[in-house]
Amino acid sequence: MTPESLVGETQDLFSLPDVVRRINQLIDAPDTRSADLAEVIRFDPGLSARLLRVVNSALYARPQPIETVTQAINLIGHQALRDLVMATCMVDLFKGLPPDWIDMDRFWFQAVACGIGAGDIASRAGLSQSERLFMTGLLHSLGRLIFVTQCPNDYLDVLRLIEQESLESSVAEQRVFGFDYTRLSAELLKAWGFPESIWMAIAQVSMPAQATQYRVESEILHVAILIADRLMLNHVGGTVPTVDRLAEESQALAEYLSLDPEALDELPDAIALQVMDVFGILMPEASLIF
Repeated sequence: MTPESLVGETQDLFSLPDVVRRINQLIDAPDTRSADLAEVIRFDPGLSARLLRVVNSALYARPQPIETVTQAINLIGHQALRDLVMATCMVDLFKGLPPDWIDMDRFWFQAVACGIGAGDIASRAGLSQSERLFMTGLLHSLGRLIFVTQCPNDYLDVLRLIEQESLESSVAEQRVFGFDYTRLSAELLKAWGFPESIWMAIAQVSMPAQATQYRVESEILHVAILIADRLMLNHVGGTVPTVDRLAEESQALAEYLSLDPEALDELPDAIALQVMDVFGILMPEASLIF
């Protein structure tokens, strides 16, 4: 079994929805107007409603409400629109997985927190790719969903190792499968045609200092995962072994990006409201209580 073969088995089960493909085509075209994008989105009432809820949420903190899809697109820009469409469609694409396989509420809470955390770090560092890093963080753990849908019995062995030996999930996955969820996530996004800067950053996140390309993105994603785990522990509960490394890894990243270390120390609290707001929009029926 390899990441490539496992992703190949999911092509019919998990493929990008038509609305995502159409939005991507329009955004990649140089002469696309906001009105063109709005016309596509209006055919999906659920997506339209979520777009308006997001732009009126704490993520953007607008003094005046945004009332139309075109206004929303003009406010957030085409790249952020792509992120939102992808986030919404990913939630729908993987909806309905058996709860005894994976808790999807916790999964998406962590993913949203990681995406917002990665984007925030990039913004604080003055980097131009904050929107791309939001998407990288949001989608970095999709491989875990492939594991549990395609190899549910083997993944039970992963869960046993995590519980019995207090291993991190990626270590347990390496032991059972020979590769972890980040390698699988990267392969899935590569197969879907995502930019190299996204899937390579994910593929290298377990050893970011050794990244041959996109090291900055991998380093930021690495710490964003720890920040998301801290938020998970603070607001959802449970045991997250990786959070003990957050202070040390944040210090190293602050030095690498020439940031004030306190800027990263405060980040879990700084983004908490945004995370809960966006999570509530993407997962309106979630059972998590804050």
